[in-house]
Amino acid sequence: MTDLRSLLLAVVAGLIVVTGAQAADQLLSGAISSPSGQKLEGVTVSAKLEGSTITTSVYTDETGRYYFPPMPAGKYRVWAQALGFETAKSSVDLTAARHHDVVLQQMTDPEKRIRQLPSELLAAALPEATPDDARIKRIFINNCTSCHPPGYILQFRFDEAGWNKIINLMKVVPGSGVYPGPGAKANQILEHNQKQLAAYLARARGPSETSMKFTPRPRPKGEAARVVWKLYDLPLNPESGIGTKYNDNDGTDWSLGPTSKLGELPHDGGMGLDGNLYYTVNNPNRLVSIGKVDGKTGEVSYLKVAASNGEAATSHGLVRDAKGDFWFDINPGRRSLGHLDTASQKITVYETPASMSPVGGAVTMDVDGNGMIWASAPDGAVRFNPITKEFTGFKSLTPYNNPKGTGMTYGTAGDRNGNGWWAQMAMDTIGHADIETGKVTQVKLPPVKAEMDRIKPEDRAFY
Repeated sequence: MTDLRSLLLAVVAGLIVVTGAQAADQLLSGAISSPSGQKLEGVTVSAKLEGSTITTSVYTDETGRYYFPPMPAGKYRVWAQALGFETAKSSVDLTAARHHDVVLQQMTDPEKRIRQLPSELLAAALPEATPDDARIKRIFINNCTSCHPPGYILQFRFDEAGWNKIINLMKVVPGSGVYPGPGAKANQILEHNQKQLAAYLARARGPSETSMKFTPRPRPKGEAARVVWKLYDLPLNPESGIGTKYNDNDGTDWSLGPTSKLGELPHDGGMGLDGNLYYTVNNPNRLVSIGKVDGKTGEVSYLKVAASNGEAATSHGLVRDAKGDFWFDINPGRRSLGHLDTASQKITVYETPASMSPVGGAVTMDVDGNGMIWASAPDGAVRFNPITKEFTGFKSLTPYNNPKGTGMTYGTAGDRNGNGWWAQMAMDTIGHADIETGKVTQVKLPPVKAEMDRIKPEDRAFY
């Protein structure tokens, strides 16, 4: 409809008076090629209006051409990029429809090629040919990717002593990425494996030739390339001490490397039926519990629930119901269920009865086929009826505290029949609540033999 509207406006511009907003829409298109003239498919092309907080991106088609949807007139930063090529940056004055062609140059510096890679490709490239390497790679993936994506740390190079210093710091930092201060308890798994992990990372990302094996990823093509997507800049937490309103490296220019998470506020996000975006905030702060982004203008506004500690109540997990409202975990002092009415922009907090477990664990939310809200609890799951405002609790058969560790819930879902499902990740167990009988059962996942075979006797004793 937007393309059709723009074409019609162009045809009848001399016959009728159109609104300023409609008249301002302009089209940007062009072609991307290599120095040899080869047309490149699946190249990411991005455009950002000067002074705006919205980046619009498209892909080139099988002929190497790209087409942006109509965009407001003005001066744009435009850049095109593909893995293995230098980012091509330019400025385009979009006061009228413009055709802007770009030639991408091959990237020859191997370090620049590594820095450009997305986190999933960097992590996948870590060596795993021997049982010891495969085991330490698993240790890295499980323990070094919570505060930041794996690519953020793997873009840098350190010798073994340098990696030890990194591990000494990060083994006391929780998943929130917030340094707790001196005297914090260390991650015992990292501490137990620190020597081997530092040596492993020094071989992969150290002064000498890397032991990593990189596998190219195909660029999008066909239907996968027929998309338009937008990135909205969100303000950093002003109390983080970074000193800038926005992250200078927002991730859209791959040549700058993976971006840092420091100061970022969003945790989970969702799009409302009103076209706006909403996100939870799990990092401690004084400003916001739920953030809102205007889908048209990019304007950011904050919704806050006061916590008992004087800060904003943190939130986690986010799901949209059939009415377009959002449900989430919120912690004003005792973790509870939060409800955002998108029409009134009002947040209501529902706390479980004192005799029932609070919302907790690593909380995710879901709406089942009957419209009931499911949420994680530390020792199982809870279901909330939005009509009667009543909670029902279901406890895991494997206790929260047991000889094998902590059976905390990590992730909850409701199915189309109204039954609940939840994961005890550390126990390899799936809980199931039959809503008709009220009975809880569990599914034990079999151990992965390949992983178990890699564990040395001394590690078995440790675990």
